[in-house]
Amino acid sequence: MLSDAQREQIQDIARLIPEDERQAFLGMLSHELRGRELADGELRRIAERAWRDFLRHGRAIHGPEDVA
Repeated sequence: MLSDAQREQIQDIARLIPEDERQAFLGMLSHELRGRELADGELRRIAERAWRDFLRHGRAIHGPEDVA
């Protein structure tokens, strides 16, 4: 369970992602956090790494119309 401060950290990072892509990012982050016990500051580090990975791999693919 995330604390209020941790939720705010995630929301701050998620705001940097276009609204139509946020769910994909949050799903990716959720996968990264699953089963982990987080030390102080670790959540932000993991979220920032997930954000960079998300941006590096470009736009999320939602369906066949998104494949070029």
